[in-house]
Amino acid sequence: MNDLFFGIDIGGTTVNVGVVTSEGQVLVEQKIPSTVEQGAAVVLTRIADTANKCREIVGNDRSIVAAGIGVAGLVDGKNGLLHQATNFPGWMDVPLTAKLTGILKLPVAMDNDANVAALGEYTFGAGRGFPHMMMVTLGTGVGAGLVLGGQIYRGAHGAAGEFGHITIDKNGPRCACGRAGCVEAYVGTNGILRRVRELLPQFPDSGLASCDLGSLTPKDIHRQACAGDALAQLVFHDAGESLGYGLGSVVNLLDIQRIVLGGGVAAAGDFIIKSAQNILNKVALNSGQTVEIVQAELGELAGIVGAASLAMSLT
Repeated sequence: MNDLFFGIDIGGTTVNVGVVTSEGQVLVEQKIPSTVEQGAAVVLTRIADTANKCREIVGNDRSIVAAGIGVAGLVDGKNGLLHQATNFPGWMDVPLTAKLTGILKLPVAMDNDANVAALGEYTFGAGRGFPHMMMVTLGTGVGAGLVLGGQIYRGAHGAAGEFGHITIDKNGPRCACGRAGCVEAYVGTNGILRRVRELLPQFPDSGLASCDLGSLTPKDIHRQACAGDALAQLVFHDAGESLGYGLGSVVNLLDIQRIVLGGGVAAAGDFIIKSAQNILNKVALNSGQTVEIVQAELGELAGIVGAASLAMSLT
């Protein structure tokens, strides 16, 4: 099959546009600033211009037959509407699918970014061969996309996947959502940085003691952990355990086969995965004890590959 697909990943700061083969290979990738403050009409025109540039680079030997969009926000994929997005001021009930269909002259499918990334990993990445899987994205926030029975699971209102707001300790720290003890409050970037501040007095010789805590990032902590820093390793270990308890609840409820971790915090790799896997193995019942937690394979390409995978369903 020689058909090609556009994968379009619309984020709060960057839009990635790519041309993807039916085997998941990215032939062309172009990035542009999102400039969402300029409004949907301006951004969509710039996306179309970028898509046309990608089309020119690929040439006319192969046809681009459909496009997929992944966008952060509350999405009605069936009707092609972006209802709202926290980082997209003024974007309310935008008919993204219809507008891009008209501009690109192609059929277009859309879903939220977490679902699209999960679909990409299921189709071409670390979730291949596991029709019941979940991809968890660890960053400032903690989100998830579910693939159940080989299909994206969206829930009754399109809001499935709020894994970061599962409560694992009713007396735990306050989450950005306003509730206490959410997974995100322990495993999100802010939760990890809070844990560094809590433990730092016990580790005065840590390399993190000389860092500016105001500008500290998970990458900085990972660098110290790789260098053998005990505090950095403990912080990730604790985050992994909290993650494991949350994942155990999902596995016991949904009988998931595989869990894929992506996002900036997930780059900590085994420092988080090992302790998360250990807890998951303890709290999961029956077949859940065989579930493996693995790192995502597609990296920064997950958005456009997943969006292209969505487009493939149109042909």
